[in-house]
Amino acid sequence: MTQKFTSFSDWNRANDGLDLTKGSEDLLKLMTELKVPGIDMDALAASQRNNLEALNTANRAVIAGFKAVGEWQMWILQETMQELTAAINELAHVGSPQALVTAETELTKKAIETAARQMRELAQIVTNANREASDAIVRRIPETLDEIRDVLKIQR
Repeated sequence: MTQKFTSFSDWNRANDGLDLTKGSEDLLKLMTELKVPGIDMDALAASQRNNLEALNTANRAVIAGFKAVGEWQMWILQETMQELTAAINELAHVGSPQALVTAETELTKKAIETAARQMRELAQIVTNANREASDAIVRRIPETLDEIRDVLKIQR
């Protein structure tokens, strides 16, 4: 992939390019014009349209998740650089070797605690994005199964 995203707004444009319904309407219209015995082609096209919309919802959730992860990583980088600068300044003013070891130990402890917190928060962002994307598909499955009866003109 040679294209680079120059800003997070590019993610929104990329998401627009993933809209599966944009090119499918002509195909779905053509599908409705077919006459297949025992199959309601209008119902089949409607069902497929709904499936594509569910996939679009999932795609939007994935793109939003990528964006959130990228923004979080940028925030972590900025915070880390600020903390690193502060730590270097703090260590530069430490006098004795014992005080230096104490300061380094405290800075290391703080850095590990911060990294663990940030990893948990990043994991939560990814989990939420995954849940939102999969929920769009999972919600659609029972509807699709119900629609099969309509497509095949099965009596209820």
